[in-house]
Amino acid sequence: MYTLFGTKYEYTPLYFALYIIFYLYTAFGHLSAGNVLKGQGKTQLLLKISLIHSIIGVILSVILIPIFGILGFIAAHLTAAIPGLTIMLWWIKKHYNATVDWGSSTKILLSAATAAAITYAVTYLLNLANWVTLIIGAVIFLAAYLVTAPLIGAINNADIKNLKEMLRVLGPIAPLLNMPLNIIEKLIATFQKK
Repeated sequence: MYTLFGTKYEYTPLYFALYIIFYLYTAFGHLSAGNVLKGQGKTQLLLKISLIHSIIGVILSVILIPIFGILGFIAAHLTAAIPGLTIMLWWIKKHYNATVDWGSSTKILLSAATAAAITYAVTYLLNLANWVTLIIGAVIFLAAYLVTAPLIGAINNADIKNLKEMLRVLGPIAPLLNMPLNIIEKLIATFQKK
């Protein structure tokens, strides 16, 4: 944030870091659970879940925002989504006997957390311009994730094959995007020998 806005919005990095916690819910089925229910025509259930989410969100907002300001809004937003997600996952498990692949989700989150910790540790020590630190941090995170994902088992050869197949439609850009995938393939061969 400092790269874009300088010190004009000094609390923005904290707010942004807390707000993006919401995207961790994706690992627990937040994006797919709603789509499963939509695909099965369960719109009444989704409406009820949306109402529950809204009611909890409004109640928490009324309580938390006057006391904590933006942090209260973020807490209300993060908390209000949990009951709806829980209900969707329970309903899908009960009616379709399907659930989130908790092992894969854990491995993906662990890989990302490890890469983030490495990136933070290295960039924290840098005393460079913010934009330089941002670029270096992005490169370090990508490199760390490329190593930790196959090491932990978050990605396997079938995943790489699927990604390469999807990237083929990009024509001349595909070989450039395949380069990191080729590195991951070699790492998988090294780390996941069976």
